[in-house]
Amino acid sequence: MNSGTRYKDLKDIPIGPGYPIKEKLQWARVIFQQVGMQMKEDRVIAGLLADYDRKIDASWQAMWKNGVVEECTICAVQDGGSCCGQGIENKFDVVNLLVNLLFGVSLPDQPWDHTGCWFLGPKGCLLKARHVICVNFMCKRLYAAVPAERLQRVQMAMQAETDAAFMLEEYIKSWLIRYEKSKSEK
Repeated sequence: MNSGTRYKDLKDIPIGPGYPIKEKLQWARVIFQQVGMQMKEDRVIAGLLADYDRKIDASWQAMWKNGVVEECTICAVQDGGSCCGQGIENKFDVVNLLVNLLFGVSLPDQPWDHTGCWFLGPKGCLLKARHVICVNFMCKRLYAAVPAERLQRVQMAMQAETDAAFMLEEYIKSWLIRYEKSKSEK
């Protein structure tokens, strides 16, 4: 697929983690260029994006307030961290990347650090809409360092974030199916 490619059919979109990240990034960009504005104007998508945005913020606030960000920073700075390692980007699919574009995130053309996740930047994750694995991951260090009741508060916020992500991504998939169907009926 080259930069001038238009997607012709949903069956051509690589769904799931089994495709190279460059291909998924390219597809997300093509879809965004072709129908991104229409998607943003859809009231349901706009509402789901706003709800997801609030849930992401609440999740980050819970992580800050309950010591998770502090522990993760210590791990990354002192111990080299490992949760954002190379290959995590392969878990992302086109729809999740498309959501980031709808949020206004600039997706990188190459990784900042070739030993880490494609979306890891000098100050952490470059994405707003992260994969469910990235959101929910709790290492042994966190379980040892953060009291259980605090982790439960964080996990409740994370659950709300991933539920909102699921609702949005599923609606986008159905929106794309309806869009394709309307194109074929014309």
